[in-house]
Amino acid sequence: MDHQKVNTALLLIIAIVAVGSVLAMTGTIVIPFVIAVMLYFLVAPVVQLLARMHVPRSLSILAVLVMVLAFGFLIGLILYSSVQALLREFPRYQVRFIELLNDLTRRFELQDEVFDQFDLTRTARVYLLSLSGNFMSFASGLVIVLVFLLFLLLEKPYMKSKLTQALKDHTTRKIAIVFEHISAEIGRYLRVKLLISAMTGCIVYVAFRIIGVDFPFVWAILTLLFNFIPTLGSIMITVLSVLFALLQFAPDWNPVLATAITMTVSQFTVGNVLDPKLVGQSLNLSPVIVLLSLLFWGWLWGPIGMFLAVPLTVALKITFENIPALEPVGILMGTGNYKQRKRSPFLRRGLANNGITASDYNDKDS
Repeated sequence: MDHQKVNTALLLIIAIVAVGSVLAMTGTIVIPFVIAVMLYFLVAPVVQLLARMHVPRSLSILAVLVMVLAFGFLIGLILYSSVQALLREFPRYQVRFIELLNDLTRRFELQDEVFDQFDLTRTARVYLLSLSGNFMSFASGLVIVLVFLLFLLLEKPYMKSKLTQALKDHTTRKIAIVFEHISAEIGRYLRVKLLISAMTGCIVYVAFRIIGVDFPFVWAILTLLFNFIPTLGSIMITVLSVLFALLQFAPDWNPVLATAITMTVSQFTVGNVLDPKLVGQSLNLSPVIVLLSLLFWGWLWGPIGMFLAVPLTVALKITFENIPALEPVGILMGTGNYKQRKRSPFLRRGLANNGITASDYNDKDS
């Protein structure tokens, strides 16, 4: 047995535990920075496009920041006003919920004590009140993210020259290529995911308006957001919307059935047609690794971690693939089509931009 590989594996496990502990303890600071990095991958091409149109870089960055601020503030304001409206309508939903419980109790001859142990209405009201009180914390978090994003965009033109001056060897150019590869892959994933999630949200909004489901815009926004959580997000938003329709319309089953069909068809179309066709296998990430990453980042940072799970895991995988000692880990994280990484158009573009041949980059077949 190769003791060096064993030692490397043990050191990797120790490093993961140590880094995980630090990230868990510093989540309030690290999470806004990570979100800013993800937004950087998303909006950096917009800044470059404006620069090619001879718009001054400072104005391009300002315009992008204003767009991000307006979009984030609009989403937060809509969700806040919707939560307030839901709180005003809460007594009506509470009565409907009690009626449904009583109907279930009579229909299935259940004991009243079965539901008395679950004070769901009180729990839901407390949760809604906590959400309505978190608008200021959301606004402050958005400002912190924008500050990080501002400095990342300002730093971009100087990063490559700083790396060159600091290291001055083949490793410098390889680091630049790896970063370009990560930026291109994650940026493409986020843009495509945002597009198809927005399309799904529009479908849900129109369908829910026709069906008569309360708060259709909120369900559209939630659908957009939950679609960033692979597989689990689609299931969660479908179950929540159907349960809400059941609470609103029962015993009229036609709107409930229409809601279920709308969510199932839209999520199936996105998950099995649009998503594979537009995103494809470019991420080269194993479905098992995706599920494990959802569990890990969700455990570490809660719901926000689940939204960030795939981009963070993609970044780790690409990094591992380009470190000889950790390359086996990167291969195991993939789908098994390891040659696809070397055929990646983003990787070829990065090689060409930095004047490195494929044989030089893949020395030691890494």
